[in-house]
Amino acid sequence: MSYLHYLFIVYLMFHVLDRQIEYISRLDFLWAHKLKRERREARLMREVNQLLLRNILPIHVAQKFLTNPEQANSLYYEPYDSCAVMFAAIPNFFRFYTETKDNDDGLQYLYILNDIICEFDKLLILPQFKRRIEKIKTIGSTYMAASGLQPGRASIDVSVNGFF
Repeated sequence: MSYLHYLFIVYLMFHVLDRQIEYISRLDFLWAHKLKRERREARLMREVNQLLLRNILPIHVAQKFLTNPEQANSLYYEPYDSCAVMFAAIPNFFRFYTETKDNDDGLQYLYILNDIICEFDKLLILPQFKRRIEKIKTIGSTYMAASGLQPGRASIDVSVNGFF
């Protein structure tokens, strides 16, 4: 073989090596881009999950589970000497709820229910009720609130695994 053949083989090897490096570089760029996108999506999903958890649970309970993930499978409760739970409901609301042209396909009933719930919420913002009564949940036409609770008391920290 002549000198030109060796030179051609070396050139061909360098060309193949260059193509492989280029392919690996492009693949690395695509993987890095995909990883960045997946991290952004994971961060967004974590933020959404934390927001949902804070909306479902009282703030101090959500913080406890978010800052201490190993307690995620444990039950959480706080004992109180005395408390009261209020259930304000419109009996048979959904029996009277109808979707007709006269009430904008049921929207008028929902507006009335929303107004009642908003009035309860406005009462709980007032200074005399703000620290004493806590909204628990609204389900359908039932409004639940509790008094006598002191959420997140530092002196009592009770978590149990299993059942009560």
